[in-house]
Amino acid sequence: MRSFRYSLIICISIFLLILSGCIIKDSPAPGCRKSIGFPMMGGCSGKTAILDLEIEYAPECVIIEVNNCNGGVLNIRNTCEADIRLHDIVIPTNDSVSLDVKMVDGSIELIQSHGNFSVFIPVEDMRIEVMGETGIDPIKFSFTKTKPLCE
Repeated sequence: MRSFRYSLIICISIFLLILSGCIIKDSPAPGCRKSIGFPMMGGCSGKTAILDLEIEYAPECVIIEVNNCNGGVLNIRNTCEADIRLHDIVIPTNDSVSLDVKMVDGSIELIQSHGNFSVFIPVEDMRIEVMGETGIDPIKFSFTKTKPLCE
């Protein structure tokens, strides 16, 4: 009888572990994902996201990636021979930064984010366009910063 209980407990545990990987609501914002069983493991809990990153032009040495872990920030890596300039932000050669946005007097500005946490939570989806340069090469990209995708 005792071995039957242990077997049953082991079977139920395995079943719950299998179910914990079943996502029933997917979202680009990790804090809005829902799954059956145990909650998703990890430190990502953002409820806003960056979507539709569109790089219109940038040299290959400029690497722009989206990190939606905690609200959506941009990771920009400079492997160019010249500094990258995006508005008031300078990214030196062989350096990388995380960038967030903020509203200042009704317009959007880029700010440096320390880590992958975004502090900007728009009340509606916003299309944001960024222009800059590295040496003589122009940079232009745009993306959508979403409003919260869940409660």
